[in-house]
Amino acid sequence: MLAALAAAVALLLVGAAGAQAKVVELTGTTTFTPSAEATQRISSVAISITPTGQATREGNSFVFPIAAGFGNTRTYSGLLAHKGGLKFAQGSRSAVVRNFVAVRVRGAGAVLLAQIPGLKGGCGHLRQALNEFALQHPAAAKRVRHFARNHPKGTRHLLRAVRNYCSGGRVIVLARLTNLSKELTYNSALLSADLELSGQAARLLNRLADVSGFHAGIPLGTAESRVTVVG
Repeated sequence: MLAALAAAVALLLVGAAGAQAKVVELTGTTTFTPSAEATQRISSVAISITPTGQATREGNSFVFPIAAGFGNTRTYSGLLAHKGGLKFAQGSRSAVVRNFVAVRVRGAGAVLLAQIPGLKGGCGHLRQALNEFALQHPAAAKRVRHFARNHPKGTRHLLRAVRNYCSGGRVIVLARLTNLSKELTYNSALLSADLELSGQAARLLNRLADVSGFHAGIPLGTAESRVTVVG
């Protein structure tokens, strides 16, 4: 399902790729390392964090396999969909965020989306990211319309992938991604970003711990995605 979701975004990226750029399929892992401030705040309210699904812990960091990814080699707009998640618990209360999707739209910023299983709503965040990309790249939107007319079965598959992602839980913006950077090699790259807590995620933590100390903009930590071009 995550792979099909990534393919839906790749369709837009392919439409926008120019002669000097192409869209490549990516695989790899993303390592998230919490900041000292985030660790202190979470510890102070006795919230524990454990990896779930295919996520793992390595020291103070968490590692998430990339289920599917696509990126424009010139603009680095793209999407990385991850397996696994994190469970936040305090006493008998807990909340899980999973299936992290990092979306970067050139000129519109970058966000980290996540699902909260058992709840509904929030699909507008995903649609907004796709719409912003299409608005900035009219040629991409034209290609998408052309694809839809000529490949109705493929279009239904892509739309179903987006609906399935949304139906798997409430979609929230977990964090804003800032200070994006990249280091390139022949067929791989190290993509780095700082994460800032979103208002939605802050409210989730405040409800879980029955506090009011979490707010948007708190530095969550850093993420490093080691990606390799597929094929």
